[in-house]
Amino acid sequence: MIKKHYKLIIFLLIVLTIFLIYKDNHKNYFNYTSLGDGYALGINSYGQVDYGYSDFIKDALKQEDKLNIYTKNFSEKGQSIEHLYDSIVTNEKITINKVEKNLKQTLRESDLITMTIGLNDLIYHIAITPNMNSYQLNNITEEINQNLNNLITEIKKYYPKKIIIIGYPNIPVEDHYIKEGITKLNEMFQNIDNVIYISTTDIITNQDFLNPNNIYPSKVAYQKIATEVTKKLANNENT
Repeated sequence: MIKKHYKLIIFLLIVLTIFLIYKDNHKNYFNYTSLGDGYALGINSYGQVDYGYSDFIKDALKQEDKLNIYTKNFSEKGQSIEHLYDSIVTNEKITINKVEKNLKQTLRESDLITMTIGLNDLIYHIAITPNMNSYQLNNITEEINQNLNNLITEIKKYYPKKIIIIGYPNIPVEDHYIKEGITKLNEMFQNIDNVIYISTTDIITNQDFLNPNNIYPSKVAYQKIATEVTKKLANNENT
């Protein structure tokens, strides 16, 4: 009986040693998930899926040998806050590296999440609101704020770390309410508790928008965003 117990203890020690070695070797590896709209996906100034900020972040992690899994499959052009929320609640499925995973599982296994969301909600509500005015804009942004908080709460059920939220730049559009609404969105992001907010208003200029008829910036602009995010990661601020 003692011999059996001794063998069991040896076996458990071996298993524990293997686990600790594996954990030590992989402690700096990131499962990186990009969530959100066309900015998160990397839509360029001409409306095509290109190299976005998440791709540049992925490259930086890979260069430092810190990347495990990267996906932006849950980012899509035109995505709204409510749509992303519903995708989590209904546990949307995708295939990552030939392995089918659902969104909740992906969030649980993520070590880093970046997100850009809210602009489509703003533009849509402004477009369908007749006789737009500042009072109505406040109502719109208050509704977006509530939906955003619901989304953050839902993500936090599966991902306890700080989400990195990317703010929107000053998009060169003529609509006064869209411009004012973007300012309100960025203030909203900045005031959310327990997230990391990345401001883009100072790093992305009008020259970064190559197409005046498109709300998406250039590849160079996305690289600027990625640089700001990697600075935060260097300081381990998402823990």
